[in-house]
This record gives sequence, C-alpha cells and structure tokens, in this order.
Amino acid sequence: MSTRRVGLVLLCEDSQHEAFIRRFLKGMGWNTRELRVEKSPSAGGSAEQWVRQKFPIELRVYRQRRQRAASALITIIDADVSSVHDRITEFEDECNSKGIPFRERDEAVAIVVPKRNIETWIHYLNGEEVNEEYNYPKLDKERNCQPAVNHLVELCKSTGIEPDAPPSLAAACTEYRIITALR
Repeated sequence: MSTRRVGLVLLCEDSQHEAFIRRFLKGMGWNTRELRVEKSPSAGGSAEQWVRQKFPIELRVYRQRRQRAASALITIIDADVSSVHDRITEFEDECNSKGIPFRERDEAVAIVVPKRNIETWIHYLNGEEVNEEYNYPKLDKERNCQPAVNHLVELCKSTGIEPDAPPSLAAACTEYRIITALR
C-alpha cells in the first residue's frame, strides 16, 4: 500500500466550494493530487455548522503534520447573512470552546469567506455587477465555475484583484497569501 504526503487540506461546505478552490489552486501551480478534501456530508444538517465544528480538529491535525512536512489548511465557508469578520470570529470562538488556540500568524491557515456565497464571486468574475447581499443561484454543474476561476488566476498572476471586486474576494486574496509562504 502506498501513502502520499498530503500538503494541503481543504475544509469546505459543498462541491461548489471544492470545485472552485481545487481549480484555483491548480491554476496557481499547486499539486492538487496532494489535496485532502473534508466536505460536509450532503445530508448531515447545516454545512456551515459542520465546517465550523470541524475546523478546530483540522487545525490540531495541521499543527501535528506541519512538524513533519510543509502543510496548509484552507477553510471555505459562505458568509450567508453574516459578515466575513463575524464568520472568522465564529471559528475563533469554536477553537476557544474546545481549548485549541486559534490560528497564529506563522501558520499556513487560510479562512476564505465568500459573502453572501461563492456564486457571488463566480458571477463577478464572469463580468457581472454583483451585490454581496443578493443570494445568487447555484450553477447547474460545479465545473461551470471554470471560466470564473480562470479569470481569478489571471488576475492573481498579473495585476491583482480589481478595485471594484467584492470586499470578501479581496479578503480571500489576503488569506491566500498566508499559505503561499509554503512554496
């Protein structure tokens, strides 16, 4: 039986999150074969709650693993009607309730929070004007996010995020920079 080193862990709510992040990482040159995905069970109740409760566990695992190999933890959760800051605070509160210190500055732990949902970013990256309060419909197929991801990769590799980008997307770019120190 062969084992492979898992360098990246993605903790996410659903298949659209996974498709978007996986394609983005691949476009940015990451080896996605080293990506372990922890996705909320489809019939398991609140995906947001599942991700929030799983975060401290994955953070602990990340801390153990990084002693042996370069690793990163990427968590993506929709803000829904909350703010990006409030969602991140909820992660901190969840860690505190389990006696696990929240992420430190020197840790490759990114928390990505699309406001209202990931579809907001997809519509924006596809050239539409968006409002982060509006609940954009899900895509017919998760893979249909590819053109939006291609645009984001192009922006990240050249000029960076545009000034009119949704604030949650700009914040996600800052979070991404946290894990690029791995490379």
